Amino acid sequence: MSKQSVACVLLGLGEISSMEAPTSPLDGAILKLPGKLDRLLRRGCTLPKGVADEIPLIKHDLEKIIAISSNLEDGHATMVRCWRKEVRELSYDMEDFVDQYEHATAVTCARSIHGRKITQPRKSKLTLPWLREKLRQRLWMANKIREFSLRTQEALERHSLYNLDAIAGFASTSRCTDAYSTSWSSTPSGEEKAYVGTGAAMEKVEELLMMMHDHGHQKLKVVSIVGFGGIGKTTIAMELYRKLGQQFECRAFVRTSQKPDMRRIFISMLSQVRPHKPPDNWTVHCLISTIKTHLQDKRYLIIVEDLCATSTWDIVKWALPDSNCCSRILTTTEIEDLALQSCDHDPNYVYKMQPLGEADSRKLFFSSVFGPQHKCPPELREISYNIISKCGGLPLAIVTVASILSSQPGIHQDQWDYVNKAIGYSLLTNPTWEGMKQVLDLSYNNLPQHLKACILYTGLYQEDIIIWKDDLVNQWIAEGFIQATEGQDKKEIARSFFDRLISAKLIFPVDINRNGEVLSCMVHRMVLNLVVRNKSIEENFVTAIHHSQATTTLADKVRRLSLQFGNTEDAISPTNMRLSHVRTLAFWGVFKCLPSVVQFRLLQVLILHFWGDNDSISFDITKISELFRLRYLKVTSNVTLELCTQMRGLKYLETLTIDARVSAVPSDIVHLPGLLHLRLPAETNLPNGIGHMTSLRTLGYFDLSSNSIENVQSLSMLTNLEDLQLTCSTLQTQNLNNKIQLLLNTILGRLSNLKSLTLVPRTSSYAKCIDDTGATCMAISGGFSGLSSAPALLQSLEVSPRICIFFCTPKWMGQLRKLCVLKFGVRKLDMDGVHVLSRLPALAVLSLYVQTKPAVRIVIGKTGFPVIKYFKFKCCEPCLEFKEGAMPNLRDLRLAFNACNDDQQSTMPVGIEYLSELKEVSAKIGGAGPEESHRRAAELAFRDAIRVHARCQRVNVQCVKQIIGDTDDQSRISSITAVEHSPALETSRNRDDSILRGR
Repeated sequence: MSKQSVACVLLGLGEISSMEAPTSPLDGAILKLPGKLDRLLRRGCTLPKGVADEIPLIKHDLEKIIAISSNLEDGHATMVRCWRKEVRELSYDMEDFVDQYEHATAVTCARSIHGRKITQPRKSKLTLPWLREKLRQRLWMANKIREFSLRTQEALERHSLYNLDAIAGFASTSRCTDAYSTSWSSTPSGEEKAYVGTGAAMEKVEELLMMMHDHGHQKLKVVSIVGFGGIGKTTIAMELYRKLGQQFECRAFVRTSQKPDMRRIFISMLSQVRPHKPPDNWTVHCLISTIKTHLQDKRYLIIVEDLCATSTWDIVKWALPDSNCCSRILTTTEIEDLALQSCDHDPNYVYKMQPLGEADSRKLFFSSVFGPQHKCPPELREISYNIISKCGGLPLAIVTVASILSSQPGIHQDQWDYVNKAIGYSLLTNPTWEGMKQVLDLSYNNLPQHLKACILYTGLYQEDIIIWKDDLVNQWIAEGFIQATEGQDKKEIARSFFDRLISAKLIFPVDINRNGEVLSCMVHRMVLNLVVRNKSIEENFVTAIHHSQATTTLADKVRRLSLQFGNTEDAISPTNMRLSHVRTLAFWGVFKCLPSVVQFRLLQVLILHFWGDNDSISFDITKISELFRLRYLKVTSNVTLELCTQMRGLKYLETLTIDARVSAVPSDIVHLPGLLHLRLPAETNLPNGIGHMTSLRTLGYFDLSSNSIENVQSLSMLTNLEDLQLTCSTLQTQNLNNKIQLLLNTILGRLSNLKSLTLVPRTSSYAKCIDDTGATCMAISGGFSGLSSAPALLQSLEVSPRICIFFCTPKWMGQLRKLCVLKFGVRKLDMDGVHVLSRLPALAVLSLYVQTKPAVRIVIGKTGFPVIKYFKFKCCEPCLEFKEGAMPNLRDLRLAFNACNDDQQSTMPVGIEYLSELKEVSAKIGGAGPEESHRRAAELAFRDAIRVHARCQRVNVQCVKQIIGDTDDQSRISSITAVEHSPALETSRNRDDSILRGR
């Protein structure tokens, strides 16, 4: 065996071929300390005697420790992990001390200045309280510096005692690329890729769901998928939800857990089946009643994922009415008796998942390691077969092992030998949790240090919680996990880390946008239980406390605390816990159980999800202003929040997200120097002076209706903005029209760094919006008439037709060479407008609403639209024609049009068979005037038009009793005055159903 192979066995796979450059201990906290110590030294004469000499020595020792730890990987070396943990705890304590000292001296200095103003000149200075406090601080600092000097020396001595240099020598030669390079990333993490071998199972479950019986076929039907964890139940459930969901009036996908929070489950369900209206009462029995009443006469599809207990199903089923509407429920579980119970003990509706066969297992493995061609080198074939067989046909095990091997630079026999030896035989003989733990441990150990910190951080969340990508990314940054060199963007690095964890199968995607980007994720229960929680306890990384835990063994110093109190109203934090060292607090529960945040004076990240029984309650969170180290704050609640009147003390705050009503926004929020991301609920008035917030990169939702004209004008000063999300009322006024014209004609051209712009109506919910009727919109004649130049970096532009409609396609859109997502409406569409859009080289998603019938059929030829994947076209008549070779990458075509009394064939889209990559077609056929027979005739004509496309996998057609689009109905048009034009105010009946999806 080679020298490198020996090192491999000693240290674990992560040491032999990590693609990352030298990294810091787990979360990188120690990297910030040398700079903080330099800042202390610059205080000079204010330091106690001897401290100025001691600090450089401590800094020198820290730099030695950083250099050593950068060349170490844990693997299975217990001594290395213990030493790393010692160093990490040291770095936490030192950082806490430095930050506390700087804050205390700043406060004392401010008091001393104030004291001198009111103290008589002849009064002895020694009697001043501020001076006594200053002397106490100097003594405290001197003692702490001596303590840290000893601890750094002891850490270096222990490193020598453990003889870790040899290990470091092997590890330091094994890495070849930048730790924060994103060059390793392969395909986009959100690309559709159904697991090989699940096709037959999916067809069978779909047949069970949709099959009609001779008797009682209108009744509610429950189907259950049962099987061991990791066998593919979730994959099938999510794919069927996506495939069949549009055939139902209401649908929801909820996930339970071993310790379910029923209130949160029902809130999630209600928000999906009735997205625009929050409940009036938030008690569990009222939520059940509300859901049941809303679904009573509707055809619905509900997927209940990962059922773990009979009691959970007994509660859930009470909310789902058994009506005669052909409704369907799909459950997944690992417990066969529970599957039978959910299906009313009818085994015909229980589908038992089986492991993949040998052929499908090999196909899945090789395609995951080697890509679409899945060609395995001959020298690796035999060992590959051994590895595959040990995975026992479990898709999760197969793709996890494949991701380990595919992440290595190049192909080395030693790596494959190590993986083969590391996997036991338990999965081959019988699927067991212990067998999966070996596979998942191998995947975790293969991660570089910074990615281990990122996956362990998900331990803050319960297993049934959807985690939004942007939230997780900003939390990692606030924690200091992301280190960037000059010219690198921390957020882009963090997003690449997220994608890496998706690729490693340690987290799995939930919401994926039309461009293939993952918006949210969940942690697989096996990963959470077998890896995240175990490793978090070992590393003292996250301490998670559930309300059902009577006693909890805690570390001496809790660093990150997750209180998962759920619906319990008498839960309390453990009393055997010191809260002064907590850096991160996450809370889920009833607001009356929330501990006072003042106890957590060193918090850097604060995540609060709390609720009351009704939304008329107010809750005071003004004490947050005392958390001087706070970098990230997110509050989600149904109650009204009373914020502090002054926030200027939160000088390190980078992210502020509030998803709740607020009584008022602090006036000095505009002076927070480090604020990067600000998200507030719609209808929130920002104080005047937002032009000072030049550090902002994200602003949403900025309401044009309620904010002053001064604030709207100030948007042009926020030149660092990358993401701007705007809302406004659909009730048009001259003042609002002036603001919109100012925004579109003047402000937009000045935001040169803008990457995403969204303008949507102000509603109670932005997710999964459906078509609305009766709203007015503003017509924009000739595009943005005053726009001198379009934002060159713009990647996403979404303008709801309910707010404004362009007279025609603006020519400036042709300048947007990086535009990937475009959603907007036009009064009329001609071939010139089509040519402008077709030349956009990066356009992948296009949602186009045309208000009037095109004068001639719109022809899309073989040139243009090179990368478009998703095309939604909404018009009163679908006068589209596709030529051979048109839209070569289009996968999803969505049409909405009206039935008419004339010949249906003349208005049907032509040439769909030429869309070579098309996988899914859907149509919504409306029209209040035509009779049902006309709509059905239009449906048949449309099906005839797409029947020639043999490769299309999904076809969904709906007939609705509403008008699609608008005609020249002059009774709904009123005039307005624009900046340079006097266009008409017209009616739109559209809102794109994917606008702001997942926000």
